[in-house]
Amino acid sequence: MPLKEKQNELIYDIGIIGGGLGGYTAAIRAAQLGAKVVLFEKEVLGGTCLNRGCIPTKTFLKSVKALKELKKLKELAITGVELAEAQIDLVKLQQRKKRVVSRLTTGVDSLLKAQGVEVVSGEAVMEEQLGLIKVKGRGQGHVIEPQQQQTYQARHVIIATGSKPRLLPIPGIDSLYVLTSDEILGLEKVPSSLVILGGGVIGLEFALIFRELGADVTIVEMEERLLPAFDEEIAAEAARMLKSSGITLHTGARAREIRGETLVFEKEGETQEITGEKILVAVGRVPSFEGIDVQRLGLKTERGALVTDEFLRTNLPNVYAIGDANGKYMLAHKAAAEGLLAVENILGTPQKMDYTVIPQCIYSFPEIACVGLSEKQARAKYAEGELKIGKFPLAANGKAQVEGETRGFVKIIAERNSQRILGVHVFGIVATELIAEAVTAIKLGARAEELGQCIHPHPTISEAVQEAYQEVGHGAIHLLRRNMV
Repeated sequence: MPLKEKQNELIYDIGIIGGGLGGYTAAIRAAQLGAKVVLFEKEVLGGTCLNRGCIPTKTFLKSVKALKELKKLKELAITGVELAEAQIDLVKLQQRKKRVVSRLTTGVDSLLKAQGVEVVSGEAVMEEQLGLIKVKGRGQGHVIEPQQQQTYQARHVIIATGSKPRLLPIPGIDSLYVLTSDEILGLEKVPSSLVILGGGVIGLEFALIFRELGADVTIVEMEERLLPAFDEEIAAEAARMLKSSGITLHTGARAREIRGETLVFEKEGETQEITGEKILVAVGRVPSFEGIDVQRLGLKTERGALVTDEFLRTNLPNVYAIGDANGKYMLAHKAAAEGLLAVENILGTPQKMDYTVIPQCIYSFPEIACVGLSEKQARAKYAEGELKIGKFPLAANGKAQVEGETRGFVKIIAERNSQRILGVHVFGIVATELIAEAVTAIKLGARAEELGQCIHPHPTISEAVQEAYQEVGHGAIHLLRRNMV
């Protein structure tokens, strides 16, 4: 039935709860397609990624990388530069982070205004009546404030409420010395020592940041290796990278208790303790649904996430869930892609979300990026002899030698007969940029032979990707095989 406007009640085509990357992307696309859109944000536009995650973290990493580059000046034949006093001023770095974030949030605000999206500052509360949204309290950021008792009626609702840091259910987790990934970005003094619980992407990046800032860093990971979701070769190389940076690793170690500044963990049947000025809990994130009573509304959940189908629909008519809220790949770029698709499914021709080609990136030194199947996943799916692995070391790449960045490799996993690309894994300089080519290749069903024939500019790091494709076929040109007859 068509909705009718009532007193103090406005009707919109789409109501979006959450102004993070997924939410504001959906709002802009919906407005571009002619829909009347209202977006609710209880804090600041941009969500976790822009305010407490991706952008702030990469701002820190940029400064760390710059300091590391300074230390390499002698290798580049640059003399006469005194580096003894070179260091990162954390207070000034925090100021720079705030400037970067502010410029970006202001930009998002301007984009939404330009498209005619109404942005309401406050916590949206979904009522039992489908599509009826009230606003609780007043948020920060956008200047449009809800009128008292104002309600908003939407024909379709997109839930994009994001996530929050996961906390381990162990004694002492509420210690004053414990920080989450949200909180550690606000430090204005570098801790002398930092213990990190979790050896995934978040833990690895913060380990490198604070090690370079001068902290003694230890990672404690429950699994037997770092980066459990990544290819095993990539994970092994990442462990070597961390150790060479002076970071201590404890894998196969299960946290049992936190006593003030001390983490108690069990490894190989023995109880051990380690003390740090700060303890960072970086064991992932969990969906957050503040303002949405999923049980009362009848929204189906599994493992703490909203259940969605291939079209991003929940079990309720005209209610969609995107981004971290649906628990599938908690990545900002995935949330944005889902935002676009959800709007297309509401306003246009229904399309299915493809989760097979979502890139994952780590902004380490050097970088790590991958898309598609890992070697272990591919071998579990394909019979013996049906795969072909192509691997090319950056040490054999001319541009990598010029840059002094020869650590790493490109690894291609393909079907042997068809040479269709199944997975691409890059450990090395500009890996997070190179992976976009692989995403396109897998999405379009490209074959290694075709990609090996695509001319890449010389000298570039991208040639290493081309040669890895060639290695799947007849063999890379710049790869010495000592066992050849």
